[in-house]
Amino acid sequence: MYNVIMVPTDGSGFDREAIRVALRIAERTDAKVRLVRILATGSFFGMAAAADGTPLAAEIVRSEHEMALSELYALAAECRTVSSATVTVDLHGGPVPDVLEAYARRHDVDLIVISTHGRSGISRLSLGSVTDSLIRHTTIPVLVVKPPTSYLNPQVGNAFKRIVVPLDGSTLAEQILPRVHMLAKLEEAKITLLNVLVPQSYSQKGIADPALPWWDKEIYLAEEYLSRIAGRLRRNGLTVTTDIVIGENVASAIGDFASREKADMIAIATHGRGGLARLIHGSVADAIMHSAKISMLVFKPENVAEKTESPFMAGIRADLIPA
Repeated sequence: MYNVIMVPTDGSGFDREAIRVALRIAERTDAKVRLVRILATGSFFGMAAAADGTPLAAEIVRSEHEMALSELYALAAECRTVSSATVTVDLHGGPVPDVLEAYARRHDVDLIVISTHGRSGISRLSLGSVTDSLIRHTTIPVLVVKPPTSYLNPQVGNAFKRIVVPLDGSTLAEQILPRVHMLAKLEEAKITLLNVLVPQSYSQKGIADPALPWWDKEIYLAEEYLSRIAGRLRRNGLTVTTDIVIGENVASAIGDFASREKADMIAIATHGRGGLARLIHGSVADAIMHSAKISMLVFKPENVAEKTESPFMAGIRADLIPA
């Protein structure tokens, strides 16, 4: 279960949905919630206040710090009026992603909960980049909360009741299963294991009809694979269904399926690539993150080869899913 949940907050008010989710999970697991705000300024606490080093600049910095701390205390007090969870606050300065990553490691954070609103352009550069960095550089599960309503009345649902888990037959993809197991138990959620078949031959691309004979083998193997994993999850007390879709764009197929099924969350493991490798190979998790309109649980495991065939292809490995 979770012991420490971190919620990055920027004082904008758009983080309220993430805080609500964190408090709900914390109440059910006796976890501590840490509200963390980073002042992204080189003049934090008066250091390098300005080129001329004037006392006025240092005073402005101190005022900014005091105001941010006051807002944090007020936010924590508000949380305590609606939740029994233990809530603490921390204020730091520096590059936002770097400080958050170091903070999470230092305080043994089990889960990071952060809000995002699928913005584009300049807004995405300032907000989305923090989420992207946390996913790429930590091995802590990141729960990205996307409220389904408008900015004028943002509100997340009371629970994640329908969770879609894309699996592709690799060990990497299955690393999300223990994290989903934990969350689904807490939320009493139904899990749908999804496999996306990508047309390979000219015939398949021409007519992507699962009823045609050239899909028989692929569909059979996918059904067997998903059935084995579903069986293990069911034996651990979870409600699980399976499904298979055909599409040339994996990320779009997953997002469209989740939307049709009215899912509350997509849970996926990622290789967490950055830089040139990310541009060349792309990332299904990254593509879904920036296009899907529902919340996501994203996890980057340590030292897992992306293409390694899953033990579930031949049999279920017990240590992947909690007993």
